Amino acid sequence: MIADLTPRLGPLHDRLAGLLAGTWEGGEQLAPSPWSPGGTTHGRHAFAPAAGGFTLVHDYTQQRDGGPGLTGHGVLAIEPGTDAVLWWWFDSLGWPPAAPARGGLNADGALVLVKDTPRGTQRATFARPDATTLTQHVEVRLAGADAFALVVDGRYRTLKHASRDD
Repeated sequence: MIADLTPRLGPLHDRLAGLLAGTWEGGEQLAPSPWSPGGTTHGRHAFAPAAGGFTLVHDYTQQRDGGPGLTGHGVLAIEPGTDAVLWWWFDSLGWPPAAPARGGLNADGALVLVKDTPRGTQRATFARPDATTLTQHVEVRLAGADAFALVVDGRYRTLKHASRDD
């Protein structure tokens, strides 16, 4: 008999969808970085279940000074057989991922994802301080630097909250 190697949806899929699924919009504070002069922007994240609930697709748009800013598209998935969350992220800066960011849900329920590149290490954290708020903090430790520096501090309100079954 051939072993069934088919991944199964589980509680971690539900927790990830419960944290992120939906449309979120709000203000962002950007620190100066090699990619941005810094300043205040308006961001919109839309996370939607896909592939039978095994992934969440992530679309992001930013408004800056009344015009378009950064745009991005991501896919989040749980690595079968582990509790690791993987995040493939593509954006209008143009650096395709050599590998996904990797991480998981911490004890507080926040999603922390870390990605190493030749340019440095990025750490993105998504959290829900209350039922209608999503926060995102992106920190970068540039190649050769000793410490992480906050580059994005975003706070978003829900426009539509969805579940894995939507």
